[in-house]
Amino acid sequence: MFDIAWSTIKNRKGGFVAAFIAVICGSAVITACGVLFVSGLLSGVAPERYAGATVMVGGRQTKDVKENFDPYYAERVTVPASAAEQISRVDGVEKVVRDHSVEMTLQKDDGSARGEPVPLEHPLYGHGWSSAALGPFELAEGAEPGGAGETVLDAGLARAAGVKVGDTVRLSVGTTPQDYKVAGLVDAPGGGLDRQSAAFFTDARAAGLSQRPDRLTAIGVLGEDGTDAGELAGRIEAAVTGTDVVTYTGDAIGDLEFLDVGQSRGFLVMLSASFGGTALGVVVFVVSSTLGLAIHQRRRELAMLRAVAATPRQVHKLIGSEVLLVAGAGAVLGAAPGFLVAGLLRDAFADVGVLPADFELSFNPLPAVAAVLLSVLGALLAGFIAARRIARIKPVEALSESQVEKGELGRTRKAVALALLGLGLVTSIVLPLLIPGQLAIAGAGGSLLLLMVGSALISPVLVQTTTRLLTPLLMRSRVSGYLAAANSTANARRLSSAVVPLALGTAMALMQLSMLNTVEVTAKEQAATGVVSDYVVTSGTTGLSTDLAQKVRAVDGVGTVTPVARSQVLITYVEIDKPVSNPFSAQGLEPRDLDRTLDLDVREGSMDELRGDTVALSRIAADTARLDVGDTADVDLGDGTHKELKVVALYGKGLGFGDVTLPHGMLTEHTANQQDTALLVTGEDGGGGAGGKVESGLADLADGTPGLVVQSPEEFGAVEQGEFTQQSSTSLIANALLILYVLIAVVNTLVMATTGRSREFGMLRLIGTSKQQTRRMMFLESWVVILTAVVVGIAIAIPPAVGAALGTTGQPIPYVEPLAWGGIVVFVALLGWLSISLPTRSALRGRPIDAVYATE
Repeated sequence: MFDIAWSTIKNRKGGFVAAFIAVICGSAVITACGVLFVSGLLSGVAPERYAGATVMVGGRQTKDVKENFDPYYAERVTVPASAAEQISRVDGVEKVVRDHSVEMTLQKDDGSARGEPVPLEHPLYGHGWSSAALGPFELAEGAEPGGAGETVLDAGLARAAGVKVGDTVRLSVGTTPQDYKVAGLVDAPGGGLDRQSAAFFTDARAAGLSQRPDRLTAIGVLGEDGTDAGELAGRIEAAVTGTDVVTYTGDAIGDLEFLDVGQSRGFLVMLSASFGGTALGVVVFVVSSTLGLAIHQRRRELAMLRAVAATPRQVHKLIGSEVLLVAGAGAVLGAAPGFLVAGLLRDAFADVGVLPADFELSFNPLPAVAAVLLSVLGALLAGFIAARRIARIKPVEALSESQVEKGELGRTRKAVALALLGLGLVTSIVLPLLIPGQLAIAGAGGSLLLLMVGSALISPVLVQTTTRLLTPLLMRSRVSGYLAAANSTANARRLSSAVVPLALGTAMALMQLSMLNTVEVTAKEQAATGVVSDYVVTSGTTGLSTDLAQKVRAVDGVGTVTPVARSQVLITYVEIDKPVSNPFSAQGLEPRDLDRTLDLDVREGSMDELRGDTVALSRIAADTARLDVGDTADVDLGDGTHKELKVVALYGKGLGFGDVTLPHGMLTEHTANQQDTALLVTGEDGGGGAGGKVESGLADLADGTPGLVVQSPEEFGAVEQGEFTQQSSTSLIANALLILYVLIAVVNTLVMATTGRSREFGMLRLIGTSKQQTRRMMFLESWVVILTAVVVGIAIAIPPAVGAALGTTGQPIPYVEPLAWGGIVVFVALLGWLSISLPTRSALRGRPIDAVYATE
């Protein structure tokens, strides 16, 4: 059977090339998703400052969720200082190093109280001198810090700042500066620090700067000579009681040293898992459509096989062998480019800031193997479905249908189509009304495939309907129009194979654009209208020191100051009988006179009750976790601290300000820097302060405070959109790959469908139809395909867009950018027209008689 299949492939290259290309591209997409997934599990960054440690001990940075992904905490989970004493008693431990780390900024000493920050390529962290042994760092010049007013800098930082031993530098924690004398310089291990800069202080000074002397960033362990790191790590975990710690050895220490690496891995696992499932569905759908068209074009040949006594089983085996050969070769060839696609995705994610620029992918062969298997199995399933009808009908009927398509669709096909369309509408629109929140948003996005498959099943009917509506216009061209109308009606199944991928590409582009625009526009509106203060004080450093609020309150004319802290928390709830912990952006606020600085659009409850163990939730977060005012929310703060919080208010402007609002003190105590993001300031008269006293006072304060920036509410609202822009860009990058794949499939399918009609073109030429009339016939047919695809694409894009709008904004009207939608429609129309017209011109170049007999 494989010999016959190979012979068929060699003699019918046109139809199989299209399927071959579809499988190659599909395999590349699946491989790329697999590479990202495996990288999320295995990849990392080598340690730098902890490179000399035998074992590092830190807090557990993920939450254990049974039967689900373990999400990462947004802040560093610290360990109690008391654990160091327990570790020191473990056999094989030579030395225990307590590490306090705090993020800082370095200012030039320009003679002003404010100072200008030194632009550094990497963040700067301050540490205790004893932790230098973990590098190990070696003194290159000078001496170790001898008092609270001295520091030792790494040599690379000193060069960037232009300072030397004996100079005085100004280092700030938040907006609190302190001058230090440079006592010495150290050389970093391995030739330098690539991801950070380091300043060392006395251990006592580092503990004081960290805000939490009783908690350690990490504990370093230097083992005795000959001690196995893995065995020592196991003994340490067993010895430490009363707290949940994790030990790290080898390159895994980089996960502890650089939190962004672990968080990036978690991001890749989540993204590739969700995106990979969608990609697999789209690939199978496109390959199925392409193979369906290829088999449809061979129905005359397959009917002859049935007429000469080939059994249904033999027809299935023949087509299965052909598909296996084509899909197997295509899947293998597509796997290699998939690694390149994964690298391009990694670079794109790094450009928008969701991955570190130095994050290395793990090029494991497993994704390629999985992609080959999934691509081949998907193609075999698609081939079986496409061949099912031609294989099971009687030989005489097969010959009849090979000449003229069967007009009516089967009852089962219609029933399944209507069921899928109904389910898609329910998932996209009804679900957000009944179960709002993130589940509804995900359901609305996933409903597109249901609607597309349902539309594909009845696409011949849609083509016939479009043809009937366009017939009066087509008939204006008596010969070409008549032929176009007759062909479109009689060969609706063939044309529908070209309509389906074009409609899918249109729908995916329109839905994605609408969802992103709806979220972005709503978030901007909420941020712009929510800040009702006169001024916003922010910082160009690591943040605002929490004591700055009192200084601002002391400014003459200031009436209300609301400090705002930012972080991310996890809310645990039950979803479809399974616990899930999802991250939500969080802010910390003081409720006093909050209405004078911030309008969160409170729907239920009161923000005045935001004290103690309480929380206010956005409508989206409350709907997602099924919580209401008075209920208890299961919350894990940014550093992993678990809280049971009473819900005291629900508000509407979650997109603009975060889905979770906590008491200010609770949030800041559980962040790494324990600093504020902004201060919202309103004058006593509510209008900026009489005589400009507030503005003048804030300007004077900014002149004497490192990094302090005074903004208008409008400027602050624009800056706040960075997170939403990042999220939108991430989603756009991932979906752009799928849309690109669909567009390649569109061109592929349309070219195949057109070139497969060479014999028909030759017959038309032989009976007197001119080249111009044939080209015009195909031009008119192309508009039947394009209009059907565009209308179907718009129709199936609208319900998911409406559902997503309901889930995110509570309103059923998504944001539509007319120019963008028009541009997509024009692009799709141009793509469809070129993919039909160019192959038509090519097919008409030869002699008609050659075209007729070449396909026999």
